[in-house]
Amino acid sequence: MSEIAVATTIAVLIWALGLGAFVYALRTRWFGRFAHGFFFSLMIAIIGIAILATSVIGIWGYLAARRSIDQELIMAMGDVGGIVESQVEDELRQVGVQLGRFTSSVAPLIAKMSPADLRERLRALQYFNPHFLQIRVVDAQGKLLIASEEDLKEPINRTAIGYALDGKAYTSEAMFSKPYDTQVMFISTPIRNGEGPILGVVTALIDIRAVLTDLIGSVKFNLSGYAVVVDGEGHILAHPDRTRLDDNIADYPAVQLARRNRAAGHVVADNAKGEQKLFVYRPMTNPSTAGREPWVLLTEINYGEEMQTLMQLRRELILGGVILILGSLLIAQQLSDSIRKPLYQLRDFAERIGGGDLSTHTPISGKDVAGSLGKTLNHMVDGLRERDRVKEVFGRYIATQVSDKILSGQVNLGGEAKVVTILFSDIRNFTGISEKMTPQQVVTFLNAYFSEMVEAVFEQGGVLDKFIGDGLMAVFGSLDDQPDHPRRAVLAALRMKALLGKINGERSVAGKPPFGIGIGIHTDEVIVGNIGSTKRLEYTVVGDGVNAASRTQGLNKEFGTTILITETTYEAIKNEFECTPMPEHALRGKEKSLRFYEVVSAKAH
Repeated sequence: MSEIAVATTIAVLIWALGLGAFVYALRTRWFGRFAHGFFFSLMIAIIGIAILATSVIGIWGYLAARRSIDQELIMAMGDVGGIVESQVEDELRQVGVQLGRFTSSVAPLIAKMSPADLRERLRALQYFNPHFLQIRVVDAQGKLLIASEEDLKEPINRTAIGYALDGKAYTSEAMFSKPYDTQVMFISTPIRNGEGPILGVVTALIDIRAVLTDLIGSVKFNLSGYAVVVDGEGHILAHPDRTRLDDNIADYPAVQLARRNRAAGHVVADNAKGEQKLFVYRPMTNPSTAGREPWVLLTEINYGEEMQTLMQLRRELILGGVILILGSLLIAQQLSDSIRKPLYQLRDFAERIGGGDLSTHTPISGKDVAGSLGKTLNHMVDGLRERDRVKEVFGRYIATQVSDKILSGQVNLGGEAKVVTILFSDIRNFTGISEKMTPQQVVTFLNAYFSEMVEAVFEQGGVLDKFIGDGLMAVFGSLDDQPDHPRRAVLAALRMKALLGKINGERSVAGKPPFGIGIGIHTDEVIVGNIGSTKRLEYTVVGDGVNAASRTQGLNKEFGTTILITETTYEAIKNEFECTPMPEHALRGKEKSLRFYEVVSAKAH
């Protein structure tokens, strides 16, 4: 597997694991533990998508570019190989042409020429093409007539002469020649005058290594690209590095593939030095005798060198990825703000509502979720404000405690027997006082008076049952669990007495006469609940105890007292308040006389 494939696989695995972890974190609201958890989750999501898109596009583009460059390089290397092969074939053909011209020129003169003239012609040919190491002329009987180098001791190639005497041009395989210390090739051409008999043979040794080296020596491409020619036995005939000449590389995959397939191709493999190379191979026609393995022309380059041309692309892809990620961060930040801002506004709005501020409205609008939620909350606030307005108005007609219980659904719509303490208060000689005032002044007077008295009742948790002309009725212990309701009623009465003193003081300053009140308190079992018709109900108390409390209040006129309580109330509070016994007296409508007590003050502890 290639490095790119390994890197891609690892990247895909990492991304898949990261995606799984991110989905798990979202499902478990793991980011909720951070103040900016929403921003973190959104940022990770957008950056993850950006990285995935960058990776996919980058890897795809990179691989596509690499494939394109590889193909272009392979085609270029193949073209180089084709050029080299053409040049080699052309060079060998030119050698044959040169020998053919030589034989044609000497054929008519061979019987007349002196050895010196013939040798001079051989030297001229050798001078014209220095790749000729040796040229010899042999007569029809195979006897050496002349050679370009007389002191050369290498034997005559009888096979080449035999082929030439048979009228065939002959080229033998390249072989190492010790006298010349190089790879040579035997070439022979018959000498004949027109269609006449063969007069002799010209044999030549060609320095094939020099021919090939001259051809491939200038073949350079990229940083490390070069060409190599391998003979039929796998030996290097030509190589830019002369130390590699004659090395046997028959086991190279490129050489084996070229011989087996007899076609051009490419392969990535290690060379003898263990360097990974990209080989482009092509078989060449072996100019030697038939039946031999073909030569192989290799063009090779360090594998991965084409990466150098991709470095700029890689840098651009990395820069593009960084820019994309930074852009994603900016988008995530802006998107997060666009979502967090209305959420924070809704949070602050809810906190203001929780603090009791029902005059506020959220400015969030629109048709999205935030806009719909803002609109709903605004409607909710309007409803709460309307409820409080109704409650406020309702409380002006019904005791606040009762209205709260009714609105919360805690009041039993039926009735129940319960021991409570009932308080009645009344203004003394109110008729005489009101005769000196206009109706508007009477209303103003009563509103001011009742505001003080009712507040005294509420301070002790009492329930204002009703106003009766210039009097009021209050009940203690009817709604909440108040085991000390007699004490609370007496405390409220003392507070009402003290507030009366304040009111009379203010009237005295204004030049108005004072007035008195009477308060009657009785503890008894009564029926507590909603009383009335099917169209209108009143939350109140009924029973004989209500009449007793009302008539006890009336006895204040006879006894000349302000706060009068019955014996049942006295028994509950006698240890906490100073009380004065009153004479026994029968209440109207009752035959049995009852005992009453005037409340003077609270006892000092």
